[in-house]
Amino acid sequence: MSSFRQSGTFVFLVSATALSLTALIPCVFYAEAVWMHVHPVWPRVLVGLLISLALGWLQAARFARKMSGFKRILMSGMLTGAVQDAEQQVRALRYSPFADIAEAWLATTNSLQHAYHDKQMQVWQQTQTLAELMRMFAKAVDERTPYLRGHSERVAAYAEQIAREMGLPTHETERVRLAALLHDIGSLGIDDQIMTKESTLTAEEFDSVKAHPLRGAAILRPIESLHDLIPGLEFHHEALDGSGYPYGVKADEIPLMARIIAVADSFDAMTTWRPYQAPMDPKYTIEVMERLAGKRYDPQVVAALHALVHRGAIVVPVTRPVFDQDPPRRLRLVR
Repeated sequence: MSSFRQSGTFVFLVSATALSLTALIPCVFYAEAVWMHVHPVWPRVLVGLLISLALGWLQAARFARKMSGFKRILMSGMLTGAVQDAEQQVRALRYSPFADIAEAWLATTNSLQHAYHDKQMQVWQQTQTLAELMRMFAKAVDERTPYLRGHSERVAAYAEQIAREMGLPTHETERVRLAALLHDIGSLGIDDQIMTKESTLTAEEFDSVKAHPLRGAAILRPIESLHDLIPGLEFHHEALDGSGYPYGVKADEIPLMARIIAVADSFDAMTTWRPYQAPMDPKYTIEVMERLAGKRYDPQVVAALHALVHRGAIVVPVTRPVFDQDPPRRLRLVR
């Protein structure tokens, strides 16, 4: 037995047996389950188990016979993890019976690596194309009225910064940004006369405006890859106290993505020129939003925006006179 151990065959025999049993025993238990379902006879199962054990030892013995030339692999330290990449493994196996297998494995690994890289490039190109299409849609919405020009991109930028400030994971932050970029896409269904009207909207006209979150969700719904963005479009006009639209849901019923977009959307609306109001100072805007926190806005989202504005991370370019108190305004809709 000592010579058996010295040759290393015993080690590999035991290892191969363990590997064989690892592969075979689940099959035995699966066969056992099936057989018990149709005919619960334990003796037959035991016989099957014994046969599997015998086959395992037979396979181990055959495997061990090929291991005599494997000492140089042990000496190279491959089995202990000293050799890390496929090329080193090929060199370690160059003079063993497994040289051909190693070469094939290296070729397969390289092929998979190239295929993965090609697929990644394809996905990246498709993502860039999709992102460009989103920007085009957002621009098409904003260009309908001069005062909305750049609105969607600003809201997307604010929402992204807020999400990051709140500690959201990178992929969640990106979802928030993309949803914010498209948050008003449903406005494409609003009549131009309503979009450019400077006087107060009628109830019927306001109903048309309030339907834009639903229209936006409907536009994205046929695109399966954009389904994760739908909550941001569909719920961004909801309020924590249930006074929002289109559903009138409350608090945690409103997805976090939509709560972030709601704050970013309102912040941009209040700090830019609109036909019904002059822009407000950003810090004063934060004060207004803090008074509405817990009623209309999520307090944590407002707090994140507050931190960004007071830290100077968000800077709103002022192109018109600003007010340090509530400005007189000709409201055409309740935002």
